[in-house]
Amino acid sequence: MPPRVGPNGRPMMMGPDGQPVEMVAMEDRPDAFVGIAAMDRGEDDNPADPKRVALLAAGDLAVLLAFAAVGRVNHGEPLSVSDTVLTALPFIIGWFTSGALLGGYGKEAQGGNTGAAAVAAAKTWALGVPLGIAIRSIGRGYVPAASFIYVALGATSVLMIGWRAALAAVTPEAEQLTPAQAAARRKDKTGGFFEGLQMIMSLTKRW
Repeated sequence: MPPRVGPNGRPMMMGPDGQPVEMVAMEDRPDAFVGIAAMDRGEDDNPADPKRVALLAAGDLAVLLAFAAVGRVNHGEPLSVSDTVLTALPFIIGWFTSGALLGGYGKEAQGGNTGAAAVAAAKTWALGVPLGIAIRSIGRGYVPAASFIYVALGATSVLMIGWRAALAAVTPEAEQLTPAQAAARRKDKTGGFFEGLQMIMSLTKRW
């Protein structure tokens, strides 16, 4: 027996209550693009907490600046705000780029589970710090000595993963939204620049 067809020409199935259920393609839903991007990112009804993301970002920035400041002092270089920022800038770019790509600011990194937070930080470090070293090398026109690379990798691994794990240990688990709260948040949510970028990246992957 051929399936029943709805008013829009799409096939219909029978639900548990015996009533017809029309199948709607994802691209026909009003929230299609947001839904596709969310599914590709593996999100559910409990998205990342913006306040915790801001705290992580501020802490990462502070630790990277401190790392740069200590390095300048050890090398007898002037210690000023502008010089310290310039020294840390390649690592800041590498870290935040890696964090955005590898979930360094996702729910796993936001507390409640020290192990998950440490893993999220380790993944971000594994790409972010080598990327920072590469950016520094390009900017200065030469590859730093092996000793600098080893120290940078070792120090940042201890500092970045350590502070992230410590924060997670004293931070309660992120709030879990009820279905009604999640639905209200999705309804009220407005897409910004990063949401649009994520949508474009999601669609590009599908092509």
